[in-house]
Amino acid sequence: AVGLVPEGREPLLGAELRPGDEIVLVSSSGLHANGASLARAVAARLPDGYETALADGKQLGEALIVPSPIYVPLVRALLAEEISVHYLSHITGHGLLKLMRPARDLGYRISALPPVPEVLSFLVGQAGLSEAEAYSTFNMGTGFAVYCAAGEGERVAALARTCGYNAWVAGGV
Repeated sequence: AVGLVPEGREPLLGAELRPGDEIVLVSSSGLHANGASLARAVAARLPDGYETALADGKQLGEALIVPSPIYVPLVRALLAEEISVHYLSHITGHGLLKLMRPARDLGYRISALPPVPEVLSFLVGQAGLSEAEAYSTFNMGTGFAVYCAAGEGERVAALARTCGYNAWVAGGV
């Protein structure tokens, strides 16, 4: 994927992050790109491989290829509404550790996590991962994070929902 910074704007690299900022998490659709190697290894060990039935009735192989959402419509909407966004992050490999991606001397506290997609719960169980390992390997239901000024989180979450994403204020800086 290739992205463009709109004319007249600077890249959102986290320079504006400050204590008190809110973090809005946006749901993933499942695996996305993180953990694909582990998913292949798990499938290889299962008697039915990718045809293994999950608790929700889907086959493992079907669940692994559910398309990943593209969050561009949300970013465009955020820019159009002139919401004070300080940082944006895809939650990919290394799971929620990506919340700490900005090279800043700040802490990030999450108090509300999303429901974990069935396919990820299954992979975690099959791989024997601890909770810490799971959340630092898979996205565990979070595909994207928006860091915004204090008091803007509910507005960001509402805007995300109008764009068709499930989102919630999950914590803060």
